[in-house]
Amino acid sequence: MSVSEKEPVSIILIAYNEAEVIEKEVEGFYREIIEKLPGSELIVAEDGSTDGTSEILRKLAGRLPIRLVQGKERKGYKQALLDALKLPRHEWILFSDTGGKFFPQNFWKMEHLRDRADLIIGVKRNRRDQYYRRFITRVFNLLVRSYFRVDVTDIDSGFRIFPRWLARRAVEDGLIFQDLITSEFTLRMLGLGVRLAEVPVTYHLRQGKSRGMPVEKIPRVVFRTLSSFPRLKKEVERLRNRRPR
Repeated sequence: MSVSEKEPVSIILIAYNEAEVIEKEVEGFYREIIEKLPGSELIVAEDGSTDGTSEILRKLAGRLPIRLVQGKERKGYKQALLDALKLPRHEWILFSDTGGKFFPQNFWKMEHLRDRADLIIGVKRNRRDQYYRRFITRVFNLLVRSYFRVDVTDIDSGFRIFPRWLARRAVEDGLIFQDLITSEFTLRMLGLGVRLAEVPVTYHLRQGKSRGMPVEKIPRVVFRTLSSFPRLKKEVERLRNRRPR
C-alpha cells in the first residue's frame, strides 16, 4: 500500500515551556507525517507556557495549518491530555511527548501495525539520559508488570499510536495518578483487552530541564504513585470484568 492510500492520523503534541525546541519539533512532525499522509492533522495543545512557547506557536499557526489549542492558565499535564483527546477528527491518533525526545520518523516504524494491534507503543532504545532515570524506569516497569499482571516493556513511553475509541473508553471514568499519567493510560487500555504491539524506537535526551519529573521531585512522585497502585488495580480489574465474554 502506498503512503497516499494509508489511513490519516491525528497527531497530538502537548507543549509546556518548550521554547528551545517547539518550532523545530512541530515543523518536523508536519514535514514528516502531515505532508506525506494526506488528510492527517496536527493538534498542538499548549498548556499555559511562560517562556515564549505560546508566542512561537501562534506564529507557526500563521504559516502552517496546525490546530493550536491554548489557554491563559496552566491545566497540568493530566487535564491537558484529557482535553486534547476530545479533539481528533480521525480514528487513529499518534501521541508524542515534546522536548525533542522522539523523532517523528519513528511513526513509520509503527504505523503498519495498525491492522494487527490496537495499541502500538514505541519502546525507548539507546537511551542517553541520566543513569538514575534509566534505573528508575527499569524498576518501575518491573513493578508494574508484576503488580498489574501485564506484559508490557515500556509502560510510560511517550510515543504511541492508538484508535480514538480506545482513548475515550480508557479515560471515560477519569484518571487516578497525578504523575506518570501515560502509565495509567496504558494500564486502562490493557484492562480493556486490547491487542498490544511494541516497537523499538530511538529516544533522545530532552533539551532543557525536565518538565515532567525533575530530580528533586522523584521521591514524592514515587511515593504518591505507588500509593495509588491498589486503587488503580481495582479499576483495571473492573475494566477487565466489563469485557464481552
